Amino acid sequence: MENRLLDLIEQLEEVIDHGAKVPLTGKIMVDEEVVLEILDNIRTELPEEIRQANLLLADRDRLMENARFEGQMIVERAEKQAEQLLKEDEITVQSRAYAEELVEKAQQYSREVKLGALKYSDELLNDIALKLEEVFKTIQASREELSNMARWDDNEDDDAEE
Repeated sequence: MENRLLDLIEQLEEVIDHGAKVPLTGKIMVDEEVVLEILDNIRTELPEEIRQANLLLADRDRLMENARFEGQMIVERAEKQAEQLLKEDEITVQSRAYAEELVEKAQQYSREVKLGALKYSDELLNDIALKLEEVFKTIQASREELSNMARWDDNEDDDAEE
């Protein structure tokens, strides 16, 4: 169809090129019926060409709209993915802060338990030392008593011998 329209235009050019020139006017004489017939054929072919061009334009517009839609979908997906990554990053930051807080609390608790254990051990050793001191005093008192008894018994034996 494209060729048919071009052929008709070429025929019109040939008719004009071969037309008789009117002297001193710069004009030419052509066969009116031939020119009108060619123009009629062009009018017949032209709507088909225009229809095809309109179809191409509509197809182009549809492709552009699809591309625009797909581009928008890609942008929306990328924004959602970026938002998700930000949320995950925020969760990671919050998790780290929470973990650091837990570690700090655990370390504080550990220090408190250690100090408590040291204090308890010190009190226990002090109580043991006091009890050992009492036992030592009791042992010394018992030894003195035994020593006194031994001296008293020696004195009685010496008195009995006399």
